[in-house]
Amino acid sequence: MREVSVVYQNGMMGMVKPLVLQKLIESDDIVKFQRTDGWVYPGIDPVRCLANSAYQGVERRFV
Repeated sequence: MREVSVVYQNGMMGMVKPLVLQKLIESDDIVKFQRTDGWVYPGIDPVRCLANSAYQGVERRFV
């Protein structure tokens, strides 16, 4: 699985796996992360958040 570049709240950069990225976004531990089309700023730019989703139906992406 490809790792994603992130910038932590303290300014340090790192590379994390997508599952770790989701946890970092939810815990507000990163300032930004990089997608193929550029940097994304959680809280400013739209990001997918699986844990806080209001959708109550069957999750079809993982079936």
